[in-house]
Amino acid sequence: MTTRHRCLAAAAVLLLACGCSISTTGPVRSGQPATGVQPGTRLYFLDQHGIHLTIRPDAQREDLQQTLNTLLAGPDHAETRSGLYSDLPASAGVQATVTPGVVTLRLSWPASSLSAPAIQQLVCTTEDAPTTGPVPKVAIVSRDAPSAIQQQCDLHRAG
Repeated sequence: MTTRHRCLAAAAVLLLACGCSISTTGPVRSGQPATGVQPGTRLYFLDQHGIHLTIRPDAQREDLQQTLNTLLAGPDHAETRSGLYSDLPASAGVQATVTPGVVTLRLSWPASSLSAPAIQQLVCTTEDAPTTGPVPKVAIVSRDAPSAIQQQCDLHRAG
């Protein structure tokens, strides 16, 4: 056996004997286990930095139409005090229609009147709302845009 082989063998024995310096421990208590999506209604409002996710702690998440109605009602008092606001029209209405892979949002006001952040509020909230299957594509339809305009939440884009 050469000196090089002896050194490699000694290094291997040393590594095995050290056990990678990981000491043995029992279970470590660190709170509740992960449960997936935090319960509550997930809404996207705006603040001075852009779009912001806020979660209203409900016993269960609202369905898609309820979630959109809640979004249109605007931030609550606590959210407003923390600097959140909405760019969506206060007296507006949205009707959501779900088909496999696509949610169509029919607006009661002209889509051309919406700012880019307002569109992101609608789209991000829709993508995060409970639906069956994978995250849906979102299409926006209004009287001034009768052909569906496909949108995606900038915060959810892959890459």
